[in-house]
Amino acid sequence: MYRQNLFVRSAGTMLVALFLLLPVSSFAKKDQGPADQAEAQKWITNATKRMYKIDQLNAQYLLYSTARGNVHFGVALARISSIRAGGIRDGYPTVAWRDYTRDKDEDILLFTRGRAESFAAALEYLATQARAQVVAQQEAELQQFRAQAQAWRGATPKPTMPESAREHQVLAEYAFKERETEKAIHEYEAAVALFPTWPEGQFNLATLAGEQKDFDTAILHMKEYLELVPDSTDAQAAKDSIIIWKDRLNSLFASSANPSSDEGKKGAFMSVSRKSK
Repeated sequence: MYRQNLFVRSAGTMLVALFLLLPVSSFAKKDQGPADQAEAQKWITNATKRMYKIDQLNAQYLLYSTARGNVHFGVALARISSIRAGGIRDGYPTVAWRDYTRDKDEDILLFTRGRAESFAAALEYLATQARAQVVAQQEAELQQFRAQAQAWRGATPKPTMPESAREHQVLAEYAFKERETEKAIHEYEAAVALFPTWPEGQFNLATLAGEQKDFDTAILHMKEYLELVPDSTDAQAAKDSIIIWKDRLNSLFASSANPSSDEGKKGAFMSVSRKSK
C-alpha cells in the first residue's frame, strides 16, 4: 500500500539555504510547461532525485520513495484536480496537489524553489494527459460494452456466472457487510472484470465508488448497469446518480481553475484542465 508523503531531512542547513536562493530560471523557464511527456517525466525525475527516487512513472501513476527506499508513495495522476507550488515546510519548498477522492491536499518536499516550480509544471502536464486518457479509455470501454450488453439482454436463458467470478461476489458481499468498503470495491471490480454482465455487481460497484468520491469509476459502472437493465425500476435513480457525480467532477475541476484570492496568496494554483503547452 502506497502512502503519502514523508519528510526526508537532508544534512547541511547552509547548503539548503544556498539552493533556495537559486533563481527559478536555473531549472525551468517561469510559466512555461514541458514540451511533451518525455520532458515532463525528466523534470519530475530531476526535481526529486536529491530527496526521493522514482520507482515508477507512466501515463497514469507516479510512484516514488524516500532516498533509502523504505517508505513509498503513490500519485494517481488522473485524479489530480489542482496543483499548488510555492509553499514552505520545514524549511523546504513544497508542491501540493489534491486527489479529488481525498479530503485534504498532499504534498512533496523538494530541495530548491526552482525544482518545486518545474515539478509542479511537469505534474500538471502529466495530470492533464492522464485525465484525457482516462476519459477516452472509459468511453471506448463503454462503446465496446454496449454490444456485449445487447447480446446479454437478448440471451435466453441468461449466462450463468462462472465460479471464479462468484468467489469474488461472495467476498465482495461479505466485505460490504463487514463495512470493509475498499475490500468490497476491490472484489466487485474483480467480479465484473470476469463477468461484466452482472447487473447487481455493476450497480453495487458504482454506488460504493460514488460513496468513496471515485466519480469516474462510479459513472462508468452505473452506465454499464443501465446498458444491462435500461428498464429496471431504479433506472431513473441510477441516471440521477450519474448526473450528480458528473456535477461533482465538474465542480472539482472548475474550482481548481478559479482559485480563491486566499489560495492565490499561498502559491500559484494550476488547473490541470487547461490546455497543455
